[in-house]
Amino acid sequence: MSRSIHADGTATATVGRVLLYAVVSAVLFVVGLLPAESVGELGVDVDLKPFVLPYLVIATARFDERTLAASAGAAVGEGTLDLLEGFELDDPFGFVGYLVGFLVFGWVLQEVAPDADDRRWQVAACVCGALAQAVFEGTAFYLLSGATVTEAAISVAGNTVTHGLLLGAIPFLMLAPVVRGRFGE
Repeated sequence: MSRSIHADGTATATVGRVLLYAVVSAVLFVVGLLPAESVGELGVDVDLKPFVLPYLVIATARFDERTLAASAGAAVGEGTLDLLEGFELDDPFGFVGYLVGFLVFGWVLQEVAPDADDRRWQVAACVCGALAQAVFEGTAFYLLSGATVTEAAISVAGNTVTHGLLLGAIPFLMLAPVVRGRFGE
């Protein structure tokens, strides 16, 4: 059984199911990051991150503890790669940014959208999640790297496009119908 039913009628995912979401999200994101990060930056602190992979994991469940687990898993996966590359002062900002960004995606898709299968809302969720993460990254870039406000804004806009559209919404629209119901409810 993947959910525990409580006396008051509420249900929660079992610990095993929650951990599955964290591990799958972490592994998929790391596997996707390895080739993407080899490309390097495309512009001023703009890079390629395959947000679609954690997005697909998150999309298979309601907005609940599994969303948090998948978001944390992706953040831990990215953070682990950061540590292997060598700790930088902005890495804690990045960790929080990934966690918040993936949570925002899940919240918009599963709670705000009237229909999680509506392609317009799927795009909106992908972009909102990427924007939330990019704001953390752009803020860290401005505060810790001596970047100008313009450079930080370019970082936010560029990462929103690359993470939210190019490696977010576009592949998500193609792959979401395939993964729906695979290991979710």
